[in-house]
Amino acid sequence: MPCRARRLHTVSTQPGRRASGVRPRQSPDYPYRIEVEGLAVEADVGPEQVHTVVHAPSGDVTTHLELSAQMIAEGISLPFVRRYPIESVADLPIVAEVFEHCRVIPTPQAYTQFHQRIGESGVAVASGPIAASPMHLVLHDLMAMDQFFYLYTDELEALRAFAARLEPLYEACLDAVVENEAEVVFWAANYDRDLTWPPFLEQEIAPWLRRAADRLHAARKLLLTHCDGENDRIGHVFGDCGVDVVESVCPSPMTSLDQHGLRTAFGPNVTIWGGVPSVALLEASMSTVDFHTYVDDMCEQIGDGHRWILGVSDNVPPDADLSRLEYLGTRFTEVASG
Repeated sequence: MPCRARRLHTVSTQPGRRASGVRPRQSPDYPYRIEVEGLAVEADVGPEQVHTVVHAPSGDVTTHLELSAQMIAEGISLPFVRRYPIESVADLPIVAEVFEHCRVIPTPQAYTQFHQRIGESGVAVASGPIAASPMHLVLHDLMAMDQFFYLYTDELEALRAFAARLEPLYEACLDAVVENEAEVVFWAANYDRDLTWPPFLEQEIAPWLRRAADRLHAARKLLLTHCDGENDRIGHVFGDCGVDVVESVCPSPMTSLDQHGLRTAFGPNVTIWGGVPSVALLEASMSTVDFHTYVDDMCEQIGDGHRWILGVSDNVPPDADLSRLEYLGTRFTEVASG
């Protein structure tokens, strides 16, 4: 069975159930792009720094990103934010104006080319927003995390009013991914028991996950979300929201849950994609003896591998022992073949 078919078979829903800027960078493979319309934008793009100023009706919005050669050499792929667009409650209405001038432009042909390029080698997952909801976007991208926690405590109504102004943009993103030909749609990433703590996840993120799941399932698509953090006490939320696949799931020793604990957390009907901690590929972090013991224990915990797509959580480290990666492939094939 080709790789694509195997993975789609693994993530498909139970019989009888209908199978079902905003991103900082915009890949040509995405099913839509976002453009700022009607506002002047100044960008000073250097080899390692990007300074951007957007002139909104009520004021300017300034950001500063850095991605140095040293950061890239160390395997860092996302820029460090030197200045966020939101630094205080006074910035909220100005930044909201910028988002209200953003337009989502569907690019179905771009996604079709991506889908054709992947072919039977895998699943061409269509990319939605990196943050699941407008409030999640504020935490994830629009302001420093520590400042967000203060603002969420002191100015909750102002934050929720801001988030409400971003909902039309999110609806347009959802429309775009629903209408394209993808079988599986990525919707958001980066949840954690402490940073997206249980009440926050339930109140500010889960409603949008449910909305996305309902729309995608009605279009006979599957919803995938990127759960690479600590999933203890929050894993059940994703299944409750109708998420089909939790991807890049990270187990112990990098989080508190082993593979059995992850299955218990997410429930029996959610496909877990991941389950191998990246440190297992590093001799400096896990000895050869410990690695083989870990893999034996992991294979025992996942049993017959039902609703598992085993893989390395998040990223294979640049200095990984590739022979370990090959060994994992051999062991996982044995699990899959029974």
